[in-house]
Amino acid sequence: MSTEHRIIAVVSVFHAPDDLRDRMLDVLDQVDAIVLVDDGSHTLETIEFGDDRIHTVSSPTNRGIAAALNTAVNRARELGATHVVTLDQDSALAPDHVARLLATLERSQQDGAIVAAAVPGVVGGAPILYLPDGQPFDPIQSGQVVPMATFDRVGLFNEDLFIDAVDSDFTVRAVTMGMEFRADRGLHMAHELGELVPLKVFGRHLVLGGKPRHVLYHSPARTYYMVRNSLWLAQTYRDQARDWTRLRNRKLWEMVIGGSLLAPDRAVQLRAIRWGRRDARRGVLGRIPAEVQARLR
Repeated sequence: MSTEHRIIAVVSVFHAPDDLRDRMLDVLDQVDAIVLVDDGSHTLETIEFGDDRIHTVSSPTNRGIAAALNTAVNRARELGATHVVTLDQDSALAPDHVARLLATLERSQQDGAIVAAAVPGVVGGAPILYLPDGQPFDPIQSGQVVPMATFDRVGLFNEDLFIDAVDSDFTVRAVTMGMEFRADRGLHMAHELGELVPLKVFGRHLVLGGKPRHVLYHSPARTYYMVRNSLWLAQTYRDQARDWTRLRNRKLWEMVIGGSLLAPDRAVQLRAIRWGRRDARRGVLGRIPAEVQARLR
């Protein structure tokens, strides 16, 4: 890394995958250090990374991805980071990922823009969405290169959301403060967007155009978080970012309704949607209530 920058990757971990060590050693080729925060799964304790540039923190309880990322960002600040790369445990970077996004940030600053973060243009094989002005729309947090100055201005991630829409809340706060996100449109990042399950019609796997079709599946609890937190976002930011929240809601419902109606556990998925809407109206945030969790199993 350049002496002008100190780049630290911050990674939230929950039930560490078998290839996490190898994945992090690959990331270490592009950054000065890595901070991994285990969000209460106690699975980092069994991994020997063998490099003192990799720092691990274990939370005694499951506090959610926002809390894990905040812990990691604060530790990165203590380690002297000028920028962080925010990562999920299942993301894999191209060899020039960090260098390309740093260059994107530098070009944007030369243009006079106040840029919150630079993001990859293709995630999990799918191009990200853009607004009419060319800015990325609602980029996921994984793979972003974020100057520490952005956190000074925008604040950290909203821990009340626990999981889902954490990145969206951060994005809309930055945008309403006049900041921009910039993408490297040709930069690909491998990332798992969800579980694909076969799309079946009358018990048979649907094939269209010679290709077996699938639907993106999320657990009922995850559907609850997606619905609740997205509706909370719409209520919170509708006056400051009405068009943004409308577009995000439309995209959400396209995914949630389609995935839920076609899911094998459709009845439970529909209950998750109903309770997510109810709790959004009530202003219930944080971890999913235990009684709701139990009824969605």
